[in-house]
Amino acid sequence: MSLAARNITKTFGQLQVLDNLSFDFPSGCILGLLGNNGAGKSTLINIMCDLIRPDSGEVIINGEKFETHSLEIRSKMGVLPETGLLNTDLSGKEQLEFAALLYGIKPSDIGEQLDTMLNYFFDDLSLLSRRCGTYSTGMRKKLGLILAFLHKPTVALLDEPFSGLDPASARLVINFLKSYQREDRSILISSHNLSYVQQISTHIAVLHEGTFPFMGTHEDFTEDGRNQLENSLFELIMPNEKDTNDLKRVLA
Repeated sequence: MSLAARNITKTFGQLQVLDNLSFDFPSGCILGLLGNNGAGKSTLINIMCDLIRPDSGEVIINGEKFETHSLEIRSKMGVLPETGLLNTDLSGKEQLEFAALLYGIKPSDIGEQLDTMLNYFFDDLSLLSRRCGTYSTGMRKKLGLILAFLHKPTVALLDEPFSGLDPASARLVINFLKSYQREDRSILISSHNLSYVQQISTHIAVLHEGTFPFMGTHEDFTEDGRNQLENSLFELIMPNEKDTNDLKRVLA
């Protein structure tokens, strides 16, 4: 499923977050969405999954405007918001059953798939009987990922999927996403953890001051691997390092 945006503009009060933004999100790629805090990454993801509406412009799915086939499109999208969507009063098991009901999935249709994902991400499945409100940040994140992929979406939009994860759990997520990737599936990852994005992304988009100063392949962005992802990003959005002489003086 191809995803694109045309001339997206979004303001909040006097602050223009997205400025006439256009892009094509190719099928089969893992796109790392990078940018400073406040650059508009979460806003863009929320617009792409129709949680908020842009001031102008439109999201295009398979050549059609999003609102034309919104219900059908939503059924093919998986979303992980930065803050998650778990009901803290439900147990993990109840949360999964509720999500399956919303997707119209029979438990018998996803039994093996769900069991495999749960055993992959959790060592102790008895935790699923506890309320989600008692879960650690990492447990909530892993359960949120399972919920996002429960219905095998063709487009997944993941906002900070690595935040709150220990290195071992982050490795599980990276390998899971690599296993999920296919030619007909696309994954967008917004993350500040550049080392993880470096390991998994096939394409990079940098959001800065409301526009994309770069959007292309990972190889082009890092000059075929000769440059670290972090260095390429800083050279693009912070070409001049701030002088630390005053800091050294007052902190001496």
